[in-house]
Amino acid sequence: MGDLEASRRARDPRIQPKHWMMMAASAVIHEDGKLLMVRDKQGFWAGVGGWIENGESPDEAIIREVREELGVESEVLSAFRPFIAWNVVAGERPINFLLFPHAVRLLSTDLKLDPAEVIDFAWVGPSELDAYDRTPQIRHIHSQRLPEWLAAFEAGG
Repeated sequence: MGDLEASRRARDPRIQPKHWMMMAASAVIHEDGKLLMVRDKQGFWAGVGGWIENGESPDEAIIREVREELGVESEVLSAFRPFIAWNVVAGERPINFLLFPHAVRLLSTDLKLDPAEVIDFAWVGPSELDAYDRTPQIRHIHSQRLPEWLAAFEAGG
């Protein structure tokens, strides 16, 4: 018979953490062939998104983030496959990043931006994205996943 207590100790993240992970949720909002992009206070463009708070699911987090950043309610249409970036912060224990992107529909277009969160928004065609200043990380995620996301929207998802 197995030793359950030894098994628990071997898997206890307080004793032997396997990965240190930052988790965030993002919204891919696509209407009439364009993506909704928001500009943060540092001047960079991305989709709506933010950190997942303790006890939240990724779906709950993105609904909250849309409400906080845009001042409107929304609904999750579907979840895309997660995006993992390893070793985004180097150190004794490297920190990794796990993003849960979602197809999201706004329930209102009467956006009320929270200036503490975002300072501008734009509806941007995929071919126009290079004209928008995005962080290297957002450019990388878009290069890896945007075709997949757009194909899902074209297929009705």
